[in-house]
Formats: sequence, C-alpha cells, structure tokens
Amino acid sequence: MASSSEQRPLKKAKVVSALERTVTLNNGVEMPMVGFGTYKLKEGEVASATKAALEAGYKLVDTAFVYGGGKTEGLLGRALEKKKKGHDNDSDDSPLFVITKQWRGEHGYAPTSACLETSLKRLGKESVDLWLMHWPGPGYSAMGRSKKKIAEEGIQTYFKKGHEDPESLRLETWRAMEDALEAGKCRAIGVSNFSAAHLRKLLAWKDLRHKPAVNQIEFHPYLQQRDVLDVCAEHDIQVQAYASLGGQDTNPKDWVTLGHPPLAEHPAVTDAAKAHDTTAVAVLLQWALQKNIAIIPKSKSPTRIRQNAVALGSFALSDAEMANIDSLDLGGMGGRLCWRRDEMRLLDFD
Repeated sequence: MASSSEQRPLKKAKVVSALERTVTLNNGVEMPMVGFGTYKLKEGEVASATKAALEAGYKLVDTAFVYGGGKTEGLLGRALEKKKKGHDNDSDDSPLFVITKQWRGEHGYAPTSACLETSLKRLGKESVDLWLMHWPGPGYSAMGRSKKKIAEEGIQTYFKKGHEDPESLRLETWRAMEDALEAGKCRAIGVSNFSAAHLRKLLAWKDLRHKPAVNQIEFHPYLQQRDVLDVCAEHDIQVQAYASLGGQDTNPKDWVTLGHPPLAEHPAVTDAAKAHDTTAVAVLLQWALQKNIAIIPKSKSPTRIRQNAVALGSFALSDAEMANIDSLDLGGMGGRLCWRRDEMRLLDFD
C-alpha cells in the first residue's frame, strides 16, 4: 500500500511539461494532470477565463451541473463551440478533456440519467470525458435550514423526499453512471467528496461493474485526507484536488476560526516560493503535483491563468520543502474549508 502522505506513483503517468503531463486512469483513459476549474466563475467571466486558459495551454476543463446556478455548463459549452469553429485562432487544436458532475439533488437512477442528458445538452456534446458523482450525501428540501430544528430532529428532517437512505440511493446513482459509461455517454466515471468509508462501501458493492476512475476531493496542506489517499492508491483511483489554495468558500473570518494563516501566507509556503523565485500559489500547486495529485486551479484573471501555466513544472520542491509543507496537515477533517454552510460537510454519514 502507498504511503498515507501521497498518492501512489502511477507507472503509466508520463511527464512532458506540467500542462502536457497526463495519467492513464484505471480504465485506460488518459487524463491531463492539470486542468482549469470553473467553480464560482460569474456569468460574465466564464467565456473570457476559458479562452485565456485554452490560450495558455490548459487541456482539461472542470465544471458541474450546479455551477453558476446551472448556467456555467451552457456558457462553457458556447465557449468551446467558438473554439471548435476556429473563432479563437490563438487556441491550439488539441482535444480538450471535459469533466462535469452529477448533482446531489438528482440522486437516484432516473434523475441521474436525466442530469447527464441536461449537462450534455448544455455543453453541446454527445459525451464527456469524465463524469463525477458530485456529493455522496442526499439533496436537501430547503436552502434555509433551522439550527434549532436540526438539533431537535436531526439533519435528516431536511433530506429531500426519496433521499432518506443516502447509501442505497448512492448505489442507484452509480448504477446509472455505469450504464452511461457503457452507452458511450462518458469515457470514464468517478466520484467527488467521497470519504474513505464511502469509497470502501461502493467498492464492496456486490453489483459493482466499474470502480471509480477518479475521486475529486478538497486537498491542500491543511487537509491531506491521508486515509482517502490510501484507499485510492490501493484501488488505482486517481485523486484530483480542488481548493488547492485552501478553500474557495473561505473568507478572512474562517481563517481566524481555523487558527492558522491562509496557506499562501504560511512561512513553509512563502519560504519555498522565495527559494524558487516563484509565487506561493505555484508552490501549493507544485506540492500537489509532486504527490501525483491532479489539480484544477481556477482564476478569472487571464494574467494569473498564464502565470500559473508558466510556473507549473518550472521548478521542483526539495524533499525538505515537501516535508515542511506536509507537516501543516491538521489531521482528519480539521482543515476542512469548503462546503462551509453544509451541515454534512465533515462527511461523517453512511
């Protein structure tokens, strides 16, 4: 079994440059290790940011059914169609790897299947390269949830109708995803935000036909989820990190609550950045890459998008620098910074 501090080195991975680096998933599909994320891009930012990412050489883009209130997939689809028609002549013609995600409110066989059809229509595609189950838990019946009512009746009082048994529902969702894979509507399927326990239960399912190719999780020095990495290494599941800089949903008050500085300001990170004449952001991304963790950094700034593309792979962190950053792990889910308004954010449910 791999060391708990890193994803098992993948023998089939090939390294050219950071944006060219790929990994062969457990079903034979080749996926770029570096991609461009679209979470929280505003409606007027998706096209310009995507264009900048493609021009910078990114070969993977990550989105989801729910992003932008359901608008991001469509905006991304139009941006990709513009590229395909040759209107963006500065972009290269290499194939683009597209990831999208099924949403928790659409759990169950029929809703999941319909969710994919909607995503494909929005994206203007007949299939996607990787389709992920976005969240292992149920959908909610209300956005505004009373803390008093939850304390008295439990969070299950807000489960969406039909979502009372998340574990069984999750398996029905996965069955729909397996069928979509076999129907050619996606080239690979995977999960997101799965704990080690969630992965083990899915992998132990007697009717499992295809194990996940990827588990996309919150992963950064404060939250290293080593138990999840161990399960993924054991079963040849590629880990892909989101929130590599420490949480897209984080505000200054959250750092105070956590009791630690923002990762980009931590001496273990800034000292390495100074040593390599690069940015703290590049150090955090490079740290993940050197652990063979795929990354999907996001920015709305074309300048920052280009800076990240140039910096990634232009230097290597030393063993001592890697160890210093490794030591920042807060253990368990103590460093969890995303999904801050979700009562089930610690993933401690069946």
